[in-house]
Amino acid sequence: ATKYVGQKRFSLEGAETVIPMMDAAIDQAAEHALDEVVIGMPNRGRLNVLANIVGKPYSQIFTEFEGNLNPSQAHGSGDVKYHLG
Repeated sequence: ATKYVGQKRFSLEGAETVIPMMDAAIDQAAEHALDEVVIGMPNRGRLNVLANIVGKPYSQIFTEFEGNLNPSQAHGSGDVKYHLG
């Protein structure tokens, strides 16, 4: 917990059931041939969802969190690390 000193921590504590619920909803969307799923959510649990539901590699999450953004893939200004994804 000391590698990112001064950074806020947004855990999923208190909202753990959102992960299997989201996974089931996205699976259902795929089974019904939906083209895309748009996820709007608060910062709490966002990185958890990116890694465990969307399948974004941890290496990419940490690379972006450390400020190494690929401009061609960035959405928004990238000024708030917790908005990545």
